[in-house]
Amino acid sequence: MMDEISAFKAGENGPPLDGAAWRAAMGSFASGVVIVTTLNGSGQPVGTTVSAFSSVSLEPPLLLVCLDHKSRTRAAARRAGHFCINILAADQGALARLFAGPGATDRFSGVATTTGTLGAPQITGALASIDCRLHALHTAGDHDILIGRGLHINAAPGEPLIYSQGRFLDL
Repeated sequence: MMDEISAFKAGENGPPLDGAAWRAAMGSFASGVVIVTTLNGSGQPVGTTVSAFSSVSLEPPLLLVCLDHKSRTRAAARRAGHFCINILAADQGALARLFAGPGATDRFSGVATTTGTLGAPQITGALASIDCRLHALHTAGDHDILIGRGLHINAAPGEPLIYSQGRFLDL
């Protein structure tokens, strides 16, 4: 087994994967959609849409989210030491699009929020908002894996926003 892992790490199992094929294959996995929010160094809210999110542990309560190295939200969460995961409801596709990709500087204009226990915005209407303290951070390729320790949850019943193959799905 160790020899197989070493060979894989050394890139001896074939040519590099095509980036477009990798993206298409990963996009085939249906996932929930969250918006990660925090405050930047000036105390202004920042946030980004993410589908790379998962529960890690019940005891202690840990979750993970993956953020691109170029993300302003990633930089702000590292600096602040905390962030909020807002699990979006099925009717919040427009918010997911608003917070996706580079560009917009004031994504929060007109977005209803409350202030979480650590100061990060909690998006009104989200199925759940989880205030997290940054527990660990791991670099993985062009992203960082932020592991957050959940400190406070606001949750409501409802259907989640699901994303797969470049679109939102109806359940």
